[in-house]
Amino acid sequence: MSSTNHNSSAKAILYAFIANLGIAIAKLGAAFYTGSGSLLAESIHSFADCGNQVLLFIGLKQADKPADEKHPLGYGKIIYFWSFIVAILLFSMGGLYSIYEGWHKLHNPEVLKHVWVALLVLAFGVVLESFSLLGALKEIKKIRKGKTLSTWFKNTRNAELVVILGEDTGAILGLIIAFVF
Repeated sequence: MSSTNHNSSAKAILYAFIANLGIAIAKLGAAFYTGSGSLLAESIHSFADCGNQVLLFIGLKQADKPADEKHPLGYGKIIYFWSFIVAILLFSMGGLYSIYEGWHKLHNPEVLKHVWVALLVLAFGVVLESFSLLGALKEIKKIRKGKTLSTWFKNTRNAELVVILGEDTGAILGLIIAFVF
């Protein structure tokens, strides 16, 4: 991986980490203020998202290791492994958790109180996730060399940037849906 690609990936991961940490702290504060179990569960989910970014950072660091006798072509491809692990965690654990929470809330609804706090946290989440998404797009623009975003997306070998882009886009869409409904 070139130095520019590595720096762009690291910055995009850092943007996502900062956004997810801010959202997790906001949800945790709102959970303590309102006593909402849903917000507490959501804060735990956001802290888990921070863990995903840590795994991507680990992958980038390992990919930088120079070639050695055991790996004469280097370690650059290890980022695909870590991106795969993050994807599994996002779609399996995150998906299963969402199904569990939805089922639990349908059968054990909570009385709505302090709705303004939840809406404030949602709006704050949209702002931070947008910051992360725009940061990722800025870093992608540096390395796509004039290609359209869709062409870059089809041909890229930067799995970690694809993961960040997908996670941020999905998060923003989910937050907007939650805000509307």
